Amino acid sequence: MNFKIITILILGVVLTFGCNPAWEAYYDDYPETVDANFWDDMQNDPMISQFVQILKDHELDTLFNSDISYTLFVPSNDAMDAFTGNIDTTLLKYHICTHLINPVSVQGKRKIQTLTKKFILIEKFNSAYLIDGVEIRSESSLYRNGKFFVVNEVIEPKPNLYEYFRTTNPILAEYIDSKDSVVLNIELSVPIGYDENDNTIYDSVNNIINLFEIEYFRVKHEFRDRSATIVFPKQDDYHAALNVMADVLGSRYTDYNDIPLVWQNNILMPVLIEHGIFLNMLEPEEFIPAPGQEVFKLLNILGDSVVVNYTPSEKALCSNGYAYNYSNFQIPDSLYSGESKREGESLVVKSSGKFAWAEDVSVTSTAPFLPFQDFISTASNDSVLNIAFPVGYSGNFSIEFQSSDLFPRNYVLEVRTHMRIGGIYDIYVNDVLFRTFDYQEFKQNFDVMPSVVEGEWYLPDRSNLNSFDMLVDNITEYGPATIRFEYRGPGEVLSNGFLIDYISFKPAN
Repeated sequence: MNFKIITILILGVVLTFGCNPAWEAYYDDYPETVDANFWDDMQNDPMISQFVQILKDHELDTLFNSDISYTLFVPSNDAMDAFTGNIDTTLLKYHICTHLINPVSVQGKRKIQTLTKKFILIEKFNSAYLIDGVEIRSESSLYRNGKFFVVNEVIEPKPNLYEYFRTTNPILAEYIDSKDSVVLNIELSVPIGYDENDNTIYDSVNNIINLFEIEYFRVKHEFRDRSATIVFPKQDDYHAALNVMADVLGSRYTDYNDIPLVWQNNILMPVLIEHGIFLNMLEPEEFIPAPGQEVFKLLNILGDSVVVNYTPSEKALCSNGYAYNYSNFQIPDSLYSGESKREGESLVVKSSGKFAWAEDVSVTSTAPFLPFQDFISTASNDSVLNIAFPVGYSGNFSIEFQSSDLFPRNYVLEVRTHMRIGGIYDIYVNDVLFRTFDYQEFKQNFDVMPSVVEGEWYLPDRSNLNSFDMLVDNITEYGPATIRFEYRGPGEVLSNGFLIDYISFKPAN
């Protein structure tokens, strides 16, 4: 029964395709080159004779004596005449792939590995096909061991993204290098004993990993099916923007050399990276907002939606993605000219249901006082730091903590607090006394506090939160300022204690 069925199926196939002209053409009308070696025909083509001779000079012609299939991208003689770079084995091997490539089958972009182990990009652009952005001029017939394409330019191996930025803006490459970290390789390390806490001691084998590459993209490596787009300013544009920043900051800064590297690494770089690294190879038109779209966002490589308020330019093809410059790079002044605020509740932490002082806070007092984060709906972050003293407390209390990093300049230091809780306090910045404040001043000024900025006043809210301020002029180096509040006595306020909504350093004009 099975034999009869198989026989009938075979007869059906024979009858069907035996009468099909397309099937006959497939077998009867094949190209004459199908049994030939493409290298023989390449040697007889006068339009590519220079590249052929160079392959012979570097003894790469021996590759084509086997039956291994190759695809070659062959520069024309005109392309060789126009090329001024160095021709070596690496360059030649970049034009050779051990794959049979049919551009018609390529939709969008496809990476093909060359003999250099680097990947070359083939893509369709309108009706043309490009190899690393170079248009294919002509295509040979199919030979038994491959085929070749003629191109109008010599195609140079592309740098990876890391190598590209190492050349165009070393600060990004150096930032990436700074993220190297040494980790223990447990599999290769040999246990040799235990310490006093019963932790295993290893005869260690360490590996170096790069935290930037782990978090974002392996910019030093290449992949067939993974790529990235990085938008980052070239060095001259980066320096020019820092020069503008230096001019805004004032007389203490002359040019980009004066902008602290720690600020660039801790503040500027994370912002540029967050808003400038994307998965896949994005074309310029993908950065153009739709008509009438006021806020344009893209998903960055971490999957976060970020605002793109710049225009990328000067697209550069790299072996593992695209690199762009900015068309007009500017550093947002909010990164260096805005206020630096520290919330009062950040001075304490909660552990096991109890509040304790944060690690960077130093408190001395005659009696132990427990800090609390109290909820107040009108506070800047809905809560405040609050410490209650006994009524009329005359003992010691001092609290010292740091701000975020500040640029050298004059500041207005605002303290937002509660008008009915306090006493008399001396307030120091970097060990310099800038104001002695008596909470009775709120009452004396009918709850409206004048600012050190002429013509400005602080008004209370419905929760009796209000502010006072002082001019601080001793920030002479970039870094954090040390703030200290020292309690001098109860004064005439009804409730003694220490309550802070926030302290804020605002650049003084």
